[in-house]
Amino acid sequence: MRSPCLVAAFVLLATPALAQFPPPGVYKCVSENGANLGELTLFVAGDYSFRNVDGNSASGQVASAGTDVNPLSGPLKDMQLTGMFATDDTGKTTFRFTGADGLEVSCR
Repeated sequence: MRSPCLVAAFVLLATPALAQFPPPGVYKCVSENGANLGELTLFVAGDYSFRNVDGNSASGQVASAGTDVNPLSGPLKDMQLTGMFATDDTGKTTFRFTGADGLEVSCR
């Protein structure tokens, strides 16, 4: 009887963390002044690809804790971007990143 209770408690504790991982998809990224920066494609398990406006593409990985998004490798890390994501009631997700030099990036 004790094991099923522990398993149920573990599942209940782990479920919210899994639900907070950013949803996979393709997101158009712009700077704070609306300039097109490229396209972020997020895959499952934190893998991503970023294609800039010149068409060059590179990939990397991000980590997510709650709604925070931190690049572990790739072009987002190279740009020193960290941020967060939010999903609205309609299921639309928006990422907001800030760079070390004050660069503000929004991906939708």
